[in-house]
Order: sequence, then structure tokens, then C-alpha cells
Amino acid sequence: MADDYVSLPCEDAVDIVVLRAEGGHTIPVGGNTLIDLDNDTEPTDGLLTELLAATVRIRADEGLPPGVLAALREAPVPAAFCASPWLDASRVVTVRNGVGHLGRLTVRYSDQTGLRIDLPEADSETDHDADYDLDFPDDENG
Repeated sequence: MADDYVSLPCEDAVDIVVLRAEGGHTIPVGGNTLIDLDNDTEPTDGLLTELLAATVRIRADEGLPPGVLAALREAPVPAAFCASPWLDASRVVTVRNGVGHLGRLTVRYSDQTGLRIDLPEADSETDHDADYDLDFPDDENG
């Protein structure tokens, strides 16, 4: 009997949900529903839709310098995401005035240009990672 299941290669990627801090509240970019990242119950359908729309997939095949995906994976998954099978491996970055931090990386977000990761300053003269600026569109489909 033939197996109808087609195995696809596992993509080396990290999903980042971009949130915006405004007026003491946190909301998904492009959305308007408040989120409490410490709440360990599954997000409502409306909030889940906004969170998925605010997700950017960072893939290894996009010319990332070594260590960037590892640095992104070091960020914890918030309790609110752990409760959802759609978000349980996603990391979060909250931007204020377009700037946020994800571990040792500085992240910039604009509604016009999407997500940009500024790499940390080089730790030594042989570390060339700081020579890169990585731009990612503001949706996961690139």
C-alpha cells in the first residue's frame, strides 16, 4: 500500500510575534486587542488571529550570520503562547517607539518596512556578525 504522506524537509526557522507597547498596554502590531503575556490560558479566536498576523518567520536560509537563530531561540516562549498549539514555539518582541530587544539583539519594527534585526556589536576583531543588517517583511510569507 502506497503512503500518501509526503515528507517535507524541516525548516530551520524561528517565529517572532511582534507586539507594540502603547499607553501601558501591549497589543499585536496591526491589531487592537490587549494581551497579557503572563496569562497561561489559550488566546481567544480574535486575539489569536491578530497574533498570527503579527508573526514574522525568521529563516536560516535568509542569509543570517551564524548564531542569530540560536540567539532568537534563547528568548523564552511566553505563558500566553505556551497555551496555544499555534503559538507554542513562538517568541515575542515588544517594540516601543519602533525599537525592542530580543535577547542580545536589537529589533526595529515599522509598519512600512517590517522587522529589522540589528546585530550586536562585534565582541572581537574576528567577529564579523555586526556587519549585517537583516530586514524581514512584516508577514511570515515574506
